[in-house]
Amino acid sequence: MKNMNKGGFITVVLLLTLIAVFCSAGTVMSRTDLSVQEVEGYYREKEESLVDAVKEFLNKEGFLYSGVMLTRVIAADGSREYTLTIHHGKIDRLDEENRLLLMKELEKMVFEDADCTFRHEFLINR
Repeated sequence: MKNMNKGGFITVVLLLTLIAVFCSAGTVMSRTDLSVQEVEGYYREKEESLVDAVKEFLNKEGFLYSGVMLTRVIAADGSREYTLTIHHGKIDRLDEENRLLLMKELEKMVFEDADCTFRHEFLINR
């Protein structure tokens, strides 16, 4: 009977250990998901703020209702490459010098993050 109690005890300990391992793995996985969600939320706020700031700047410069599109490519290492594309009929009609001056001002409009790079472009329809 002593052998049976030892075997039962070992079985219970083994079973409890397995349950604890699986529960820990589930907790780690949901923390990872939460972390990814938090990171995405952080970048979503930054992206929306950037687009709003660009639209506000363009409105003040006389380019009301400009088309502003921010696209991103996320690399496997988590780094992000953004392209900010801007369209407005008045920009299409600007001479090259004034378009370059406007672009220089727009290129200052980014959010600071070591893992992000930015490229700005005009969508010109002629």
